[in-house]
Amino acid sequence: MKTKKEKQFGRDWTDGQLNFPKHLAPKVIHSALFIHNAPTKEDTVKRVEYCAKEIGDELMSYTMALLVLPMLMNKVQQSDEYKDWQQSRIKTLN
Repeated sequence: MKTKKEKQFGRDWTDGQLNFPKHLAPKVIHSALFIHNAPTKEDTVKRVEYCAKEIGDELMSYTMALLVLPMLMNKVQQSDEYKDWQQSRIKTLN
């Protein structure tokens, strides 16, 4: 007789000993990794749709925010305002 395998997606491995903020919940992290590791763009779209059904709109918005964070950070680092701030930090430290 086969036993049903426990669903691992979004599982809280701390057995409830830690309280995660909503935006860093295991379901959000697992969804972001699942989508990020898709081999093709078509698979990425399918995974986004699947995760949206699994975790709901609010958690999916946190997932998408994690996925676009590196691109957003690169844009900020290329801005003139960031470069000016960085130069002022160098002057203050020296």
